[in-house]
Amino acid sequence: MNEKELKGIVQKNSSNFSILIENRTFIIDEIRIFQTNNPITEPTTRGGMYFAEMKELKVEATISDITILKYLSKAMLGPNKDFLDIILQAYIEKDQTISIVTNLTNSMQKASKILLYLTVKDVIIES
Repeated sequence: MNEKELKGIVQKNSSNFSILIENRTFIIDEIRIFQTNNPITEPTTRGGMYFAEMKELKVEATISDITILKYLSKAMLGPNKDFLDIILQAYIEKDQTISIVTNLTNSMQKASKILLYLTVKDVIIES
């Protein structure tokens, strides 16, 4: 699936997305997908932990349920040796489900919400 198709699906179904982390489900209030350029000259393995492409698809997700915070430390590289896969999921047209497999790269806490920045690993559409 190309970036344009994925952006269209996410935009059209933005109110249907939830995040699955550590067998818990949280409603996503706002979701946006975009492409970024990495400051590298060729694809490379970073720190022996993950593979970085020159261009990556990213997701910005806003969540009002701040209880998600206790699950984020297990999901991010740093205190952990591996990224935990985080699934962003929504029901879309024709009785299909889209699952966007992501890794958490950054989070920002505000007074009443959490902003998550995730890198897209895979996209799965199932009937």
